[in-house]
Amino acid sequence: MEEKNKILGFAEERFLSEGFHKTTMDDIAAELHTSKKTIYKYFPSKEMLLKLVFKTFTQRVKNEIEPIVEGKLHAIEKIVAVTTVLKKVAMKMSDRWLNDVRIHQPSIWKDIEEFRAQMISKNISKIFIQGIEEGYIIDAPPVIMITIFMNTVRSIINPEFIMNNSFSASEAVEHTFKILLNGMFTDKGREAYNKLISKKARE
Repeated sequence: MEEKNKILGFAEERFLSEGFHKTTMDDIAAELHTSKKTIYKYFPSKEMLLKLVFKTFTQRVKNEIEPIVEGKLHAIEKIVAVTTVLKKVAMKMSDRWLNDVRIHQPSIWKDIEEFRAQMISKNISKIFIQGIEEGYIIDAPPVIMITIFMNTVRSIINPEFIMNNSFSASEAVEHTFKILLNGMFTDKGREAYNKLISKKARE
């Protein structure tokens, strides 16, 4: 199991930073100082390896976000914490990785889109409802805010937009969330958000 996890961990790092399409099983074997036979023992194809990388990566993101959403922080603290996680995730993903998956593995790109939509609709909606109750977020129908949020994220945080506009995935996440959230905050929410952001910047 340790050997399998080592291969999986290295493949994740390599795929996310260098892309999937041009990374070969030979490359992975050479970097790990092992044989292709050993890799194929656990992963019969590069496509299967990619699917498991996606599965473990998204599960890790889910395991980080869900405890924040279900925790006892107030809504603004949860938004800042979730945004921090998403920025950290985005920093790991190169434009090459995103574009490779979108072009060469459309079924996995579809899974990424679905995962993103589920995470937003399930978790962000809970935070928005809590924020409305606490007076941090404007009293508007959550379904409308979530739809605006989801469509904006889908339009901007995608390989084509990022590559055409010279943004990194992390920058796209930061600017998108900042613009969207400031339009949804009440004065109380905006004040609390700015205080938390200033505090994090000093840390």
